[in-house]
Amino acid sequence: MISFLKIIRVKQLLIIAFMQYVIRWCLVFPLLKAQSSYYQLQLSEFHFFLLVLSTILIAAAGYIINDYFDVKIDKINKPEKILIDNGVKRRVSIVSHIIFNFLALFIVLYLSFSVGLTKLAFIQFICVSGLWFYSTTFKKQFLIGNLIIALFTALVPFLVVMYEILPCYKAYLPLDENFSFSAIWLYLTGISLFLFLITLINEIVKDMESYDGDIYFGYNTMPIVIGIKLSKLVLILIAIIIIIIFLSYYQILQLKNNDWITFFYFLVLLQLPLLLFIYKIIKAETKEAFQKTIVIIQIIMLSGICYLFLFAYILLRFIHLL
Repeated sequence: MISFLKIIRVKQLLIIAFMQYVIRWCLVFPLLKAQSSYYQLQLSEFHFFLLVLSTILIAAAGYIINDYFDVKIDKINKPEKILIDNGVKRRVSIVSHIIFNFLALFIVLYLSFSVGLTKLAFIQFICVSGLWFYSTTFKKQFLIGNLIIALFTALVPFLVVMYEILPCYKAYLPLDENFSFSAIWLYLTGISLFLFLITLINEIVKDMESYDGDIYFGYNTMPIVIGIKLSKLVLILIAIIIIIIFLSYYQILQLKNNDWITFFYFLVLLQLPLLLFIYKIIKAETKEAFQKTIVIIQIIMLSGICYLFLFAYILLRFIHLL
């Protein structure tokens, strides 16, 4: 059981669930209330729980199938962490993968039908298929696998907004000529872009960490195709884009509103750690060093998500003052 829990990455699953609940209550809910006091979230607590459950089931199935196809390469990259055939039987892992995906797709079909938007279920169908082909094919190719995982991570908050906000158009648009959720979509795009770039960095570093096994089995990941040094340069450029263009732009906007709390939050918990990451990735040469940079990136991602608590507090306090 412990080995199985390690395969499905319980900690990562909890972070995914945490992210979706934070997006719901700290982004969607306060922005709805900022628009109008009578606007309400459209999913019941039970239905939202089902949405989160479907997301983590798909993610768990993806982790399982990835480990299933990585047994040989992991004997080189991380032999001490192999769990398939060493605690969990192959048959158990593949059956679990099928059951998790089946349950997830059954849930999203029910949810999409419940909100009257059955086409939404195609998103999860694409994710299930994409994770399978990622494990079998795309992860071996230059950059494609990295982009797929980054895109799927960016979709996690989008799922919340699509299942909560799209039904609002049916509920409120005929009743309110000033109806608009542009602010929600704008903030959502910014959060998803941040998650996309941070995850892309994380995936490229993981390819650096597994360089030996990947080159032995003929993979064409970025570190193998363009080399470790150029891959580091790509990571530094992405990190600088996040620091200067993305976060600094938002800081300037908040400073115009005298929001010094957000300014210092971004500076201390996002920008300075990104500078630390740049320093560490330049120095990194061993697997252990690359693992430490991955920890930094994961902390930055979590800090970015947790900023929404502060965002909700500031916005709801402003609404209350009005």
